[in-house]
Amino acid sequence: MFQTIVVALIAFLLAYIMALAILRNRNRKIIKSGQSTIMNKKFVQEKWSEIEQTFGLGGPSHFKASIMEADKLVDYALKGKGIKGNTFGERLKNAKSQFSSYSDYDNLWFAHKVRNNIAHESTHDLNSAEAKKAIEYYKKALLEMKVL
Repeated sequence: MFQTIVVALIAFLLAYIMALAILRNRNRKIIKSGQSTIMNKKFVQEKWSEIEQTFGLGGPSHFKASIMEADKLVDYALKGKGIKGNTFGERLKNAKSQFSSYSDYDNLWFAHKVRNNIAHESTHDLNSAEAKKAIEYYKKALLEMKVL
């Protein structure tokens, strides 16, 4: 009898955790209604705070994780702004008008290339200066898009 209660309790807890995860993710999604797109800016701000905390821990693994997450977050923002494209790169090409200066746009490309090096080159040696630049450029991009 005790084992049955424990199994039932575990099943209930797992179902509860899964339901919370689904509800939490529902609030993070981009909502499309007709022609307009609504983005969850609170999610962007909370996620950016997490990225900065991880980056602040220092070290190559934290730098890499922060850059990967920052890239995903900027892509989320591009999608939320209704920028068309099948990949981040395509969306970024179509997002030039979102940036007030070419250097900010070009800097985001730099950050995305750092991310690609991390993702596709197992031997990429990420130094702290390069990581710091990339994170700064991602932040600037989010500020330029007025989501942060």
